Amino acid sequence: MSEEKKSKVEIAKENSRGLRGTIREELNAESDHFLKDTTHILKFHGIYEQEDRDVRHERKEAGEGKKYIFMVRTKNPGGGELSSEQWEVLNKITDLYGNGTLRITTREDIQFHGVGKKELEGTIRLLNSELISTYGACGDGNRNTVACPVSNIRKGSIFDGQKWAQLISKHLSFKSKAYYEIWLDGELVTKEEDVREPQSNDETETLYGKTYLPRKFKIGIGLSEDNCIDVHTHDIGIIPILNGELKGFNVLVGGGMGSTHKKIRTFPRLADPIAGASPENLIDVITRIVEIQRDHGDRSDRNYARMKYVVEEWGVERFKEELERRLGYGLLPPEAMELRHTESHLGWHEQNTLGLWYVGIFIENGRLKDTERAQVKTGLREIVRRFRPGVRLTPSQDIILANIPEDRIEEIKDALKHYGIKTGKEISNLRRNSIACPALPTCGLALAEAERFLPYLIDELEERGYGNEEIKIRMSGCPNACSRPPVAEIGIMGVSPKKYNLYVGGSFEGTRLNRLYEELLDAGDLADRIIELINMYHLNKRPGERFGDFCNLVGVENLKELARFRQKRAIEQR
Repeated sequence: MSEEKKSKVEIAKENSRGLRGTIREELNAESDHFLKDTTHILKFHGIYEQEDRDVRHERKEAGEGKKYIFMVRTKNPGGGELSSEQWEVLNKITDLYGNGTLRITTREDIQFHGVGKKELEGTIRLLNSELISTYGACGDGNRNTVACPVSNIRKGSIFDGQKWAQLISKHLSFKSKAYYEIWLDGELVTKEEDVREPQSNDETETLYGKTYLPRKFKIGIGLSEDNCIDVHTHDIGIIPILNGELKGFNVLVGGGMGSTHKKIRTFPRLADPIAGASPENLIDVITRIVEIQRDHGDRSDRNYARMKYVVEEWGVERFKEELERRLGYGLLPPEAMELRHTESHLGWHEQNTLGLWYVGIFIENGRLKDTERAQVKTGLREIVRRFRPGVRLTPSQDIILANIPEDRIEEIKDALKHYGIKTGKEISNLRRNSIACPALPTCGLALAEAERFLPYLIDELEERGYGNEEIKIRMSGCPNACSRPPVAEIGIMGVSPKKYNLYVGGSFEGTRLNRLYEELLDAGDLADRIIELINMYHLNKRPGERFGDFCNLVGVENLKELARFRQKRAIEQR
């Protein structure tokens, strides 16, 4: 690729001296923000430069510039588990340096929002003091490898997804020591049990090269009996083949939910099953897939740089041929497999170790904070301090407290009730199956509200009698779709302030893309439109048919026609 065709980000990576850039020098400068090229390199260290968009107008009126803030994201393979000491330091950091809240992401990470530039070093030092890293949580490499958060503790489990997530994460970690030089005075994490960081002194990026990958790369490990991670939405999806023991894996390639506003050549895509892999060669297969994206992903236009566009352009067969060529051996075809279910993991569950339980706790849109109704952040901090459970994060942005002895269950239930923290039964089906991305005021890409708006939309739907509908709703503030709305039964994506596109027809199990139902819908009309669709569903569905399956079967145009007919009839009957 010629120099002229490389994007500015590619040039910044190439000139970064192994992800160092001028971060260290700029940290010591008086400015409250970084140079543009440096912000690209900061992402590899788990940091996004952002702006507090809530105060943009008033600062502009006052003749002031942007209020710069930073988001810091941890890397937490497989959802954890985090120790009580690690949970304590996360809370300490947001109180010292952040906005006082913790944000769980759909990739089972923790994000800190509102961190100032001068607090970045303290934040990362404190995290690493408890073996929590941010290295590679963002940037053009393998992001956090997700897995079903209870795969290795659920009753009857014979598969350890957490172990595999950690192995993959370690294998695909960056070799550059820039992170340790800049933030930790060159000190490596050296505890033997820590699998998050490479310990070799060799900085040669034999896999990634000088410019790393063309774009972010996401890997997820699902289960056929529980597709909680939406395995088809990842660059690489992995599903274990189990028959009394681990026999192998189905490997999927080419998933990705994001598109770019007004760029019609961008689109969400489900990953395709490409091959079967043995436990012995899974890491090798993953490595060669990453190499294909490294060598063939678009480096001139980041809008088209994800691996899904390579798979779409080549087709699965050509991609498999190239994969086998690089491996030097043939691969088995993937096994036929149906993803039958998806779990929220909320409520109380027995573990596979006799006498131990875990409890899934609902965290609305992943935001841990205290409100008048519930002291979620304070309560969980005290409960974890007192009872010392393991803490796991879910792809639905909730929390799991694990390894709870049976004789402590009632005490923990009382503590949860004391702080107003809900687990399962107290939450409506609609609310527990809804998630939103952070969007405004921190995300620079957000075109509309999401996290701050969705609870009010659910409130209205509950008040009008629709809270018990078991329908998945996902909302994002822009088409980047971080909350995975393209696979939801109802997807809502912001396109401009208080305007949304409404999509219907995804599957509850996360195995089908939805389709556009209505564009540029006013925020105030969303509840009416959703209720209209639910009413049509109840009048016309087949026994046992889910909402998304009904919408997909009927089709968008027929749904619109049916809605027009019902509206006309309602007018005539007035």
